[in-house]
Amino acid sequence: MRVVQLSDPHLVSAPSGWVRQRPALQHWQLALGQAALHHPDLLLITGDCCQDESWNGYALLRDSLDLLPSKTRVAVLPGNHDHPQRLRAALGRRAEIAPEALRLGDWTVLILDSHWCSHEGGQIGKGQLRWLETQLQQRNLTSGPLLVCLHHPPLPIGAPEWDRIGLDDGEELMRLLQPVPQLRAVVFGHLHQHWQGSMPERNDVVLLACPSTLCAFPALQACPLGRSQLPGGRLLDLSRNGRLTHTLLRWPMPKRG
Repeated sequence: MRVVQLSDPHLVSAPSGWVRQRPALQHWQLALGQAALHHPDLLLITGDCCQDESWNGYALLRDSLDLLPSKTRVAVLPGNHDHPQRLRAALGRRAEIAPEALRLGDWTVLILDSHWCSHEGGQIGKGQLRWLETQLQQRNLTSGPLLVCLHHPPLPIGAPEWDRIGLDDGEELMRLLQPVPQLRAVVFGHLHQHWQGSMPERNDVVLLACPSTLCAFPALQACPLGRSQLPGGRLLDLSRNGRLTHTLLRWPMPKRG
């Protein structure tokens, strides 16, 4: 199965609106076109969907999904620049909204909601942690390989400016995930950049941040493609034998017209 991860589009109410000196919707539509080239079984959108948290911003996101084949599944989770209730109301009939457990072939994909009202950092929260623990205990969800997705980095990444606005209860999340042998990867957004690490004491579990479709923040690691300032995403190939292969995607800026 194939997943394309896109993140941090920061759409706004006006279709012609600009965010960080860029036309947000134009950048997002280009990203969707790039995603479609890889024929994904699932498009994963990891948060900060709507900068101004407006109903029309989420409607633009919903309508933009018409650029994808109708059979393409879509999963969306909120970030700090989101309004979870409006996101669900606008996209609930077209996409699967966090928190949710998805079956994708032999894989389970758990999408989590790390939105923390009035905070730039994130929080899973006690209720969702209990839900996650229940999901992990169910045999039908843990018999195959597992991919976990959220917006905020689940643990400190060694950059103080990011660690102070990371996941407030990341230790609790890691405590639940650490003993799960089927876990293969945790993917997230928020950084507006690629980043790769591994779970403490679990070198078999990769941690992956996704670039933004809108704009890049300063890179924390050297870009393997040498194009850290370009918009991008990630391609995740999930094999039947439980192997996960990840590929960083970058593409040129859209032409200004």
